[in-house]
Amino acid sequence: MFNLRVLTVAAGVIAVTASLSQAQDTDVKAIVRKAIDAHGGTKNLDKYKAFNTKFKGTMTIMGVKVNVDGDTTLQKPDKVKNVLILDINGKSIDVTNVFNGKKLWVKTMGQTKEIDDEKILKAAREEMESEGAGSLLDFLKAPYELNTIGEVKVKDKDAIGVRISKKGQKDITMFFDKKTHLVVKTETQAYDPSNGQEVLQEKFIHSYQKKHGMEVARRVEIVKDGKTFMDIEITEVTPLETVDASIFAKP
Repeated sequence: MFNLRVLTVAAGVIAVTASLSQAQDTDVKAIVRKAIDAHGGTKNLDKYKAFNTKFKGTMTIMGVKVNVDGDTTLQKPDKVKNVLILDINGKSIDVTNVFNGKKLWVKTMGQTKEIDDEKILKAAREEMESEGAGSLLDFLKAPYELNTIGEVKVKDKDAIGVRISKKGQKDITMFFDKKTHLVVKTETQAYDPSNGQEVLQEKFIHSYQKKHGMEVARRVEIVKDGKTFMDIEITEVTPLETVDASIFAKP
């Protein structure tokens, strides 16, 4: 009789746990679905797999803040090209870096170098995996797992955090504005080549602009290890269905 009672209680606990787990899964997916609608809806997010953005602002390089003008082309899931013009002590320096999913090149002052440091290559792959490969639509499907981390304040905005996990890659946490349902912050662990360590990388989306029926970032601040690394205004955004592969050739 005692064993039967224990088994009955255990079965009840399992049933309640499964019910709570299912409820949490439904709730967290509802948060992401609201964000999908806020950012432009399923049709637009599914259609546009690439973006070209132009921006201007500041970067901190080796402790020195410099002005930057940039042009970035991103092709999901794993390709990106950045063209930067840095103003360092009144001198203009062009820097181009290209990651084609396998190889990484950096071109500075007319000289191109292939980066073969495995730590840097791994960091490039992880960055694309965490923010480049996935989208809000992808995060609703396996093998991604979602968990809420509760309500927080992000730059005085009430937000709710959702941790996105996938086996073999770093977690990324997204924070959604409770009023607008737009992403106001993301955070993940990222490799910092300046010190060879992994640090907390936070990306704050301070404001948005509407382009092609979608809400896209207008001002973005990237903070590494508590210090501002980039603070930029996105001046132009062009959503694209695809990008010619030649864009990601060796520069």
